[in-house]
Amino acid sequence: MFNSVLKLYYTSSISKDSDFYKKLYILLGYCPSKLKLYKQAFQHNSVSQTIHNNERLEYLGDAVLDLVIAELLFKKYPFQGEGFLTDMRSKSVSRKQLSTIAMDMGLQNLLLFDNSIRRNKMAIRGIAGNALEALVGAIYLDKGYKFTLNYIQHKIVGKFLDFDELKSTTVNFKSVLNQYAQKNKKELEFRVLNEEEDQKIKNYNIGVMIDNEQVSVGRGLSKKVAEQIASEKACDILGLVS
Repeated sequence: MFNSVLKLYYTSSISKDSDFYKKLYILLGYCPSKLKLYKQAFQHNSVSQTIHNNERLEYLGDAVLDLVIAELLFKKYPFQGEGFLTDMRSKSVSRKQLSTIAMDMGLQNLLLFDNSIRRNKMAIRGIAGNALEALVGAIYLDKGYKFTLNYIQHKIVGKFLDFDELKSTTVNFKSVLNQYAQKNKKELEFRVLNEEEDQKIKNYNIGVMIDNEQVSVGRGLSKKVAEQIASEKACDILGLVS
């Protein structure tokens, strides 16, 4: 603890990153060990097209966040089935949800992006949501899984995400796709790509086909669940939900 306080004093008082470190400490509530990771987490590709932007951390944080939310939901709802848990996880980590959480946390105050984006509020919301995933990736690399799970549980879910409230929120992505197809006179098909059996447990891989072109794939223990997962991915790709 004493060493952490000394590090905070040194970094905030002397280092060229002092302003960023102070904001980061207020946001996180702890002293980060690998500051470079956290700086990268907030660097949008509009200011860096190299591996130093936050896209790789976003990729990692997305997977970690999925796992943590899945574990928290699994423990909170011990009598609910796979379909319910999958739906809840999808709603918890949707683009719209993550962007809202990121803005509520104040992540927009640490973002680095091109000045041309500064007046585009919707774009900034999206960039903040992606930065939240990148931040989770940075925390994971800096502190490990157990610390990251605890941070997400108490600093994100505990403050900005109410599972019980989210449970009553329904987004039928398949219906959204149907409306899109009808409005734009496109042919929509949910195609079974293959069925997998692992120790007598069957999984379905469903592809969303629009005008006979595959847009996304979803995997689930039932066709209904796989279709919803594939539909959500397609909606995200097509920009039908924010």
